Amino acid sequence: MLIIGVDPGLVSTGVGLIESAAAESSRDRARTRSDFKLVFSTELKPPRTELSQRLLFLHDKLLAIIRKMDAQVMAVEDQFFGNNVQTAFKTGQARGAALLAAAHGGIPVILYSPARVKQAVVGNGRASKEQVQHMVRQILAVDCLPGGFDCSDALAVALCHAFASSAGSLVSSKKT
Repeated sequence: MLIIGVDPGLVSTGVGLIESAAAESSRDRARTRSDFKLVFSTELKPPRTELSQRLLFLHDKLLAIIRKMDAQVMAVEDQFFGNNVQTAFKTGQARGAALLAAAHGGIPVILYSPARVKQAVVGNGRASKEQVQHMVRQILAVDCLPGGFDCSDALAVALCHAFASSAGSLVSSKKT
């Protein structure tokens, strides 16, 4: 299964595509590193123009990636509401562009909370970005990852979905 993970943002949106054999493999067998393969990773950086143009940029780039890479499902980090309401609104708009791209690409979307992603990848829902990045490298068996924390976060979201799919636990995740 090809899973595209998205860590949405208006300044930088992380995108990561993994191939997961774990979802198709026996559920009784333990996952191994060979069950997951890094296919593609990038940071999308919209031009510093008006909001509508930034959202169009994200939509168009994500849709092109979905179509070119033939992704089967999109996993998106769900909105985290912190102290800054404006940041939350802007992140929500970037997330909306990703959801629209998935709809235009004809693939389902699953949303995962940041804590659930961290729990799935690191084993701690309050893990740091450095810990997430380290574990993503370990799971994908790569020495370094392209891009920064946005890319490793996007790959973590994709891995979270792969783990949830192979465990049959999609019932508790949000589907859109």
